[in-house]
Amino acid sequence: MLKTLLLSRLEAMLSVITGAGRTKKAQSKGKLIGFAALMGLSLFSLGTLFGQIFGSIAEPFHLLGLDWLYYALAATMAFATMLIGNVFLAKAQLYEAKDNDLLLSMPIRPIHILLSRLFLMLVLALLLALPILIPALLFRPAPLGALGGIAFFLVFFLALPLAVLALSALLGWLIHLLAAKARNKSLITVLISLGFMGAYMVFSFRMNSMIAGLAADPSGLERTLGAAAPLVWIGRGIAEERLGGLAIVLAAALALLALCLWLLSRSFIRTATARGSGVKQVYVERSARAHSPRTALLIHELRRLWGTPAYLLNGALGSVFVLVAAVVLLVKGGAITGSPAWPETAHIFRPLGLLGLCFMAAMTFLTAPSISLEGRCLWLPKSLPLTAWEVLQAKLRLHMLVSLPPLLIASVVMALVLGYSGAMLILVLLLPAAYGVFSGLLGLFENLRRPNFNWINETQAVKSGASVLLTMFAGMAAAGLPAIVFMIFGEHLSVEAVGFGTLGLLLALSGLLYLWLRRRGPEVFAAL
Repeated sequence: MLKTLLLSRLEAMLSVITGAGRTKKAQSKGKLIGFAALMGLSLFSLGTLFGQIFGSIAEPFHLLGLDWLYYALAATMAFATMLIGNVFLAKAQLYEAKDNDLLLSMPIRPIHILLSRLFLMLVLALLLALPILIPALLFRPAPLGALGGIAFFLVFFLALPLAVLALSALLGWLIHLLAAKARNKSLITVLISLGFMGAYMVFSFRMNSMIAGLAADPSGLERTLGAAAPLVWIGRGIAEERLGGLAIVLAAALALLALCLWLLSRSFIRTATARGSGVKQVYVERSARAHSPRTALLIHELRRLWGTPAYLLNGALGSVFVLVAAVVLLVKGGAITGSPAWPETAHIFRPLGLLGLCFMAAMTFLTAPSISLEGRCLWLPKSLPLTAWEVLQAKLRLHMLVSLPPLLIASVVMALVLGYSGAMLILVLLLPAAYGVFSGLLGLFENLRRPNFNWINETQAVKSGASVLLTMFAGMAAAGLPAIVFMIFGEHLSVEAVGFGTLGLLLALSGLLYLWLRRRGPEVFAAL
């Protein structure tokens, strides 16, 4: 039975990759190759970012005799990234899946249901670790011996993913219990999620500070990180082939996973079938307020966004980061522009700041799963006395409402703090907004062509639809395109020329997408 469950999970994952929708029709080989190439380009972009980090610290660490610290930091980055990516997926996959009742009504052991779902979480963890694992191996301070290579494999492919799997499952269990007892489950889930993300961002900022302080006081940093014994064991086990401490880490990861499986299997039936506290709602008579069809549709989309934590945290994550970046820039911007090195580095930080804002704009893609989220209730918007274009417009307006105002605020803050002027001022005000518009139009275009109505829960629809993945990867690739062009043709093109060229390309693509949505979109929506 476990084998059957694992195969069904793999089949579901492959259906997402091939773009199989409600009709179970797979994509052609050409489209599948294109999707794989786009996914590879996006992972390459992330790997390039981590490669720059590892490449900048590898040689200094080696010269200071701190090779072990290099691998300890790489393990810390991989662990944090995998944990953040898995903890809320665990909550939805393990306890809020719509097929829990069906599976539990069959002669299937709860441990087998848990193992089949944990397997997919393990695959996701390894996928998230790849952009960190490969650059860490490529830019390593010194060649690894045979035992060091085995230790590297055991840490990044076995110990860390298994530990993340156990911790994310336990944390997802706790979050589910807390949310089940709360009156507003969505609010509690969102607040806890933002808390985890805030902790991760603080960790990232502190990591940069630790690396920057290495040159001034390497022994102090070594003592600080050395207080965490498992990190020392991991680092020295890989760099110096000291496998004793590494064996303890591996044994601890396996023991933690075994304890997690034992605890969750004993409480899985009770937790998965719980229906919350059942707070009695008291009816209070209120007068109904009439809205225009456009306003009513937008309110409906906003309520769905607020009532579905996975939709809010995944689709609108870029807007959250944009607002956080604006606040951080207001608080810390003076330290950047007031440093003695600012006049010499301003020509670097200003384009990088603009590029970072464009990346965050591309991370907001509320339209990509908006049609898939209708699920079996798709007939409801289609049965309303409204045109299909009005329904599609409401989904576009939701995206623009959530993405564009934060981008405008962050653009103005960045322009004032970093002192943009002339052509760069125009770019910082228009280019991020162009990425936001392009992401919204592309998401709706892809979701019309590749809807996913075969989801078990909303998290699966938001995270794993082919339209979501394509929109996310295409947005990341488009955001990285100016950097790649400038790296290749930087001697012949200015930053302003590359920026305006990208702006023109985005506007042209957005215009074509809008025309398609306006002319063909209603017809495609009606045929779903």
